[in-house]
Amino acid sequence: MPLPFRIIPINRQEVLRRSAMQNPSPEEQQLYEEIRKTAEALLDYKITERNRPFSILGEDPLKETLAGCDAVIIFTARLGEAFREMAEEEGEPETAILRRGLAAERLEALVESYLDHKEKMLREAGAILTPHYPYAWEGVEEDAATTTRIVGINFHPEEGSLSRCRSCFAGNCPARRESPS
Repeated sequence: MPLPFRIIPINRQEVLRRSAMQNPSPEEQQLYEEIRKTAEALLDYKITERNRPFSILGEDPLKETLAGCDAVIIFTARLGEAFREMAEEEGEPETAILRRGLAAERLEALVESYLDHKEKMLREAGAILTPHYPYAWEGVEEDAATTTRIVGINFHPEEGSLSRCRSCFAGNCPARRESPS
């Protein structure tokens, strides 16, 4: 079943940054294009989420960080088995580094696209999402194509909790508003 939201397109500059290739040679640029084309055919975006009451955190150290939240969303973002195999495949160092850089960029794009979607839905109910954090979810192994995160939901944003938008550094986000001069 397709996801109910659009995934941010591949950001070439971010992939190259994550691959430590700030000024790629023509050969590295060609290699990037080959890997990107292969990856696009293999990507199979998936999100598994669980909405839970705040009390599920028990003694977890994140309990203090997410204090004030009414609930949490624990979610796993996956890029698919075929993509994972490609990303973790051994080979020439430049190829392996670019594959892992692309995997990191795609995971972050999936997480951010998913959270944008959730935030729009929750905003209608007057809630905000907090920044997200890595989370160890029992039974879920993390690898180059899988990550698990937790984010708080606050239905009382006036109580001063940090919203996801105010914590974001994305300069090209349509939700970002610069303060008036």
